[in-house]
Formats: sequence, C-alpha cells, structure tokens
Amino acid sequence: METSYDPAPGERFEHLWGYRDTRFEFCGETTVRVTGDRYPLSGAPLPHFIPFAEKILGVALRPQELGSTKAPPTLPLPERHSGFLEDLERHFDAGQMSAEDHQRLSHSHGQLSVDEVYRIVSGRAPERVVDLVVYPESEAQLLELVRLADDHGVVLIPYGGGTNVSGALLCPGGERRMVVSVNMSRLNRILELDRANNRAVVQAGITGKELEQQLAEAGLTCGHIPDSVELSTLGGWIATYASGMKRNRYGNIEDIVLDATLISPRGELRTVPVNPRASLGIDPRRLLFGSEGCLGVITRAVIQVHPLPAVRRYASFVFADLSAGLAFLRAVQGSAVRPASIRLASNIEFRLGQALKREESRSQALLSRLKSFYLLRVKGFDPQQLVAGTLVLEGSPQEVRHQWRVLARLLRDMGGVSAGAEAGRRGYQLTFAIAYIRDFLSRFDILGETFETSALWDRVPAITDAVERELHEQCRAHGVPGRPYLSFRVSQSYHTGACIYFTMGFSGRGLERADEIYQRIEHRLREVILEQGGSLSHHHGIGKVRQAFVPRVHSPEAIGALRAVKQRLDPNNVFGAGNNCFGGDS
Repeated sequence: METSYDPAPGERFEHLWGYRDTRFEFCGETTVRVTGDRYPLSGAPLPHFIPFAEKILGVALRPQELGSTKAPPTLPLPERHSGFLEDLERHFDAGQMSAEDHQRLSHSHGQLSVDEVYRIVSGRAPERVVDLVVYPESEAQLLELVRLADDHGVVLIPYGGGTNVSGALLCPGGERRMVVSVNMSRLNRILELDRANNRAVVQAGITGKELEQQLAEAGLTCGHIPDSVELSTLGGWIATYASGMKRNRYGNIEDIVLDATLISPRGELRTVPVNPRASLGIDPRRLLFGSEGCLGVITRAVIQVHPLPAVRRYASFVFADLSAGLAFLRAVQGSAVRPASIRLASNIEFRLGQALKREESRSQALLSRLKSFYLLRVKGFDPQQLVAGTLVLEGSPQEVRHQWRVLARLLRDMGGVSAGAEAGRRGYQLTFAIAYIRDFLSRFDILGETFETSALWDRVPAITDAVERELHEQCRAHGVPGRPYLSFRVSQSYHTGACIYFTMGFSGRGLERADEIYQRIEHRLREVILEQGGSLSHHHGIGKVRQAFVPRVHSPEAIGALRAVKQRLDPNNVFGAGNNCFGGDS
C-alpha cells in the first residue's frame, strides 16, 4: 500500500522541522524546489510559489533577502545532582546518557515556531534547558529512573518525537532542580500482535512511521495518520489527545487505544484485563489522554489494528464558496458513507496548493485551462471565493465503489464539481511536505504557526470570519509590514461539528521584538475563537501556550480534581513539565 512519504529513515534536523535531506531552496530568482526525493513534491522546480507568497504577504522574497541561521546559542552549564548521577550510572550504560549541549538544546523544545524554533535559530536559548538526556531501553529501566528521580528530587520530562507545538517540552523557567529529558526512542517495538482479536501491544516510543511499517509487514494498519506521522510517537499521541487525518474510518487516538500503561512515582496506572469495553465506573485510563507528561511516563499501549485496505481511492471536489463546501461536509457526516479522510481547504489554502504545482507540460497546461474554463465560465465560480476538498476512500473494492457512487451523487446534487483523482492524491500528499515551508520562510523574517479548534457546524463561518478580521486589525495596530496570511482547512468532521485548522503568518521585518508581537496577536486570536464558541484545542493539546485559558474552559472544581490526581500519583512533582493546569497561574 502506497504512502505519501518515504518510509526510509533519515537524519533529523536538530531544531527545524523534519529531515536534513529535505528543504526548500532557490533554483532561480523566483523559483524554488524541494530537495531530496522523500516526498512527491520533491525534485522539480516550483515556479509559482514565490510569486504567490509575495503577492499574498506584500513583501519581497528573493534570494538576496534570505537571512542566515545563527549558530546555536551558548548554554549554561548543566545542573548536576551527584547522588542521582551515581545511582543512575549503576543502571544505565554511558551510551544511554548525554549531557552534550546539542542534545540538551534539541530536547528542550518542540516545534512551536515562534516561542521555540524562531528563538533558537535567532541565536537565543530557551529560558531553561534540560541538564541530561537519558535513553531507557526497557520498562524496568524506566521504573528505576522514576524511582531515582523521586528519591533525589530530580525532574523528568518525557520526550517522544519532538513535534509538539504547544510548548509542552519547554522546561519551566523557574525550575532549580536537575531536569532530565526521557527520550523514548529506544522503546519502539511491537511486543505482541494478536490477530485473533485485532489488537497489538506496542511500546510508546514507536513513531507513526515505524508503527505503520511494522504493521504493514503483517498486512495491518492502525490508521492513525496525523500530519506528523513520520516523526511523532504513540506515547505523544496519547499524551496530547491526538487526532489523525483518517479518523472517520479508524477513530481518534482515544478510540484506537484500548489501554495504556503509565509509570508514575507512586506506581503503574493501568487496567486489567483489556476488553473491548467495560463498565467499571470512572475510567482511570482516561487520565492518560491529554496528560502531557505531567502524571508520569506512558510506556506501552494496547491498540486496535485493521487489515490493510484492499483499495485506496483518491478524489477531489470544488464548491463555489465556503458555505456550500461546509454543507457538503455536513451532508457526508449525515449519510451512511464514511470516507477515511475528507478535508475542505479555504480559498487561500487552495490557492497555496495550486502555487506548489510543478511546471506543467503542454498537455497538462491545456487540461488545466479547460478545467478552469469549466469552473469559472460554465459554473460561474469566483476564483477568489471557491473552495476545494480532498477525499480518501478505503476498503474492499465493493465498499469503495459504493462509497464513491454515494458521494459523487451527493456532490452533484449539492452543486459541487469533481476535480479528479490525481488532484485528490496530490492535495492529500502535499500535507507532509508543506510543513517545511515554515522554516524556509522564517529566513525572510516571516513568522508563522498553525493553531486549531473545533466548533459546532453553525459556528464555523463565524469563527473563521472573526479570526480573519481580528488578525488584520491586530497587524495594523502593531505596524506589521505587508499583509498577514491566514488560511484554514476543515480537517476532521463530526456529526455535530468540525475541526478548523488555521495557518497564520506575517512579516516581522523592521519590527522590534517581532516574536513578542506575534505572541500577543496569536493570544488574541485564541481569545476570539473562545468568544465565538470554539474549543481551546482540537488535537494539539494545551501545553504552556494555551495554559492561561484553562480556567475559561474548566471549572475550579474540575481543575481541583485534576490537581488532586496529580498529588496522588506524583506528590513531589517529579514530572514537573508544568503543562495544562499543573503549572503557571492556571
């Protein structure tokens, strides 16, 4: 079964997104390409992206404007607890521990672009960095590590794939104890494959790519495909309450995981036996979802697995405007058909996708003109208003044929236009490569980030309109040069509503403390989302970046109950990352 990314391993960037063999680079004055061959987008020149970005942002993006990445910042000497280190060396080999600066720095942040990545590539260290990185290789070693940390008053921060975008991996600035990053990458095996009962027991440090590769060898899949699937881990998905692009067919992470084990300073949190469903009162297992490294370290999980689908079909569609596209998504949710993935891109996000097309051959260009003529002249769609979506259908040949017949009829009846399988394939695959755009544009002092929310169907247009208005007002008030960029896609749909996934950016050229201005604007946009009825997060979690809003979404009694659980499992705050309601002023 094909994947939208290269399953081969690769060397990671220490601070930027993704793999070292992949980056956007100029191959002409206004033409870029993606290096390597890891993604379908890689290799060929992309002549339309720079003109599109310059037009949207209102600033020049030419090779001579590229800034250079500064050397990594100098770090303070690590805190050392001699008694803890002496005991640790009795249980861990030298190759399982590192206090090298590059390791300490890379384990002290995630992928939050402005608060973390932008700061580091600008030559500034986080306020506090970890003092040691430890690589456990067994649950027995994890148990010993937690015991030693509790005995000696040391802080542990679990580290999975490092893709977190909520500030959850940042060390609390005022922490004076020794801080150890617990890198889970060596706990990355499938321990048991139970074909008779469609489940697997899997170590929490496995990445999505590793998990899907190992399952595929057995003809299986777990179906959890977030944008970060190549890099993020099973433990991280549980700890952040993650959602993937194929949740329609396979569910969100809380549907996929039947049980998980967490090691806390006061012992293991788990339930036995593991059955499809059990009425056992309040379910302690749910405490692991969204725990963000504050209750303990997740070591393994029992997950549902499915046979690889015999057929995968891509499709795409276009509607005249957002209202019509949302009505279609809602109708699909109300039907008996569930495509594995269905996503709707706003007009700007659709145009970004078009700008990332390779230079077309003569026959391809002719076909594109014919399609454009049909949409704009025959159907009368406004190119500044139309929206587009992608579909992924999976299952048996008969199932996929039935799905497409139902969806095609629904699409036609609601005034939409089918845009073909290849556009659907390309739109779905773009997700994995465009994440590298952020780091390319940051070299022009373009600050950008994604943020998401969920909302009831009738609130989606109000939220997107309000966020766009507020962004423009805030940029004018702060003297931001050029124009801000805002796009969004409806990435997951539910019976009652949907997830809205925003991408926002603007130029920081000439702004004093541009990162602080960005943080103020983004904070205000989150306020607007809550004021308009959106959720605080859909799948990125809370971490530290949304921490101040927690009292607005949880009652004092709810927060008190969570803190009581923390006190029971971790009374000495060994797992002191301080995320969610376990730190700050929340």
